[in-house]
Amino acid sequence: MDTGSSQAPDSSQFYLPMLRESIDRFMLEHSNGSTDFTNFTSIFSRLLQTLPDPPLETTWFYAALTYHSTRYASGDPSEQVVRVKDLFQLLISCSGSSSSVKRIAVLAPVFYEMYGLVIDTKSLRKEVQSLLEVVISYISICCSGDIEEEGECEVLSSCFEDLVRIWALDKLTKDVRGFFPVISDGVREGIRGGCGVGVLAGAVMCEAFLLRLCLNFDNRVLRAELERDMHDWVARTISGFRSFHFFDILLKMLLEPVLPITSLLKFEDEVLLREVLYDAVITVEYPFISPQCGRKFCGKQLKSVAVTLLLVAASAIWFMRENGDNSKVHTYMNALSRSCLPSLLFKWVTHQTGAREITSRPAISSPAALIKWLLIVEDLGVKVFDSNILKLHAKAVVCKSRGEHELPVFKLDTEENAHDGFLLTHSGELREDHHGDLEMVDSANLSLISSTGSMDQTTCEDTRKRKDGRKDEKEVPTKFIKSHLHENVARCRFFPLGIKDN
Repeated sequence: MDTGSSQAPDSSQFYLPMLRESIDRFMLEHSNGSTDFTNFTSIFSRLLQTLPDPPLETTWFYAALTYHSTRYASGDPSEQVVRVKDLFQLLISCSGSSSSVKRIAVLAPVFYEMYGLVIDTKSLRKEVQSLLEVVISYISICCSGDIEEEGECEVLSSCFEDLVRIWALDKLTKDVRGFFPVISDGVREGIRGGCGVGVLAGAVMCEAFLLRLCLNFDNRVLRAELERDMHDWVARTISGFRSFHFFDILLKMLLEPVLPITSLLKFEDEVLLREVLYDAVITVEYPFISPQCGRKFCGKQLKSVAVTLLLVAASAIWFMRENGDNSKVHTYMNALSRSCLPSLLFKWVTHQTGAREITSRPAISSPAALIKWLLIVEDLGVKVFDSNILKLHAKAVVCKSRGEHELPVFKLDTEENAHDGFLLTHSGELREDHHGDLEMVDSANLSLISSTGSMDQTTCEDTRKRKDGRKDEKEVPTKFIKSHLHENVARCRFFPLGIKDN
């Protein structure tokens, strides 16, 4: 397995000049009005037959040539689905000797064409849905092995965006955004920047997943029955795919203000779908993201998924509270308290701190409290959040939670500091007033995710309780325990607010 994955990049680089030259010639002939590409197809057909594991880009170019050659045969809408079926079969046959992850990633053009049929020809939705079921079953079969361990060394080449333009010859949008219509902009940027084949496979799986769910809303069933059926299917499919890349992409899309399916669903349907996805990712425990899963390729990815899932849980709780669904709020809180998520993150932090022993676990009372603790850990030098975007989401959760959720307070496990207190702000500043009360100070505005999806600069101002009797109704009583900044966070004990120090 290791040998095969290490040879893949060399094979791709060897044929890259030939592929780039062929793409340029194809685009020139097409711009001159040519519709006969048999010379190209015959050359690349022989090439694919000689390669035991052809590069993904080479397979895509050959498939695009074949697909465009049949584009002009008939304009009958019913035959368009047949053409997509033929494309699916062609891609399967060309990638039969490749790794499981590449066999999934190579299917991206199939979902691009299926999405176009759903948008342009409403009458074909039933036929597209039937084909989609077949494709998802094929993906599930490919996922029966440890796909995260396969093909991770292979990275998309610089020809990728040129191939996207070839697939979109007759379309208005000829970029990555148009080629991957059912994923978020953040995922597209990662693909455009040259991601690995594993990430591309995760994006393809996510497109299949969301497209299938959107087409479910065409079924004439009761709302409650639809919600129950979708929840069961989502849980089964996530368990069947058991892919870190897929699950991580899905979670990151749930952090967005709107799911990338607005062209397929009405607003109220998008809200229902979001609730179904929240339920499935928070209340169901999946073995493949468990520390006991036994998979070799899960160390760093397991931490990344755990952090993102924690952010999604906090967003879901906020979403349900805003909609007045307190029962769901309690359900999500209980699910998190029973899950392995807090323990997993605590153990990961312990491992990162090395020999510096952690004397006690943080007493976490809410997702926001755990996120607050992780932000403190990151400020002390441990890289918890994989990107600045995730860190902004974390700060937004903490900022929104102030005055509504319990936040952790920590103290050092030493007696000499028992009477010395300070408050750690986001900038590391400390402030204490002359009454002995402590004041939280933000040195800079935190960026919050607005309802429109843009980053708005919002000032998060904390309230403080003074001894003159003025109180804020939403303020939560707080006792801050003083300690020294230079001490390691690993030696800290964390307490939820309202628990007084004895």
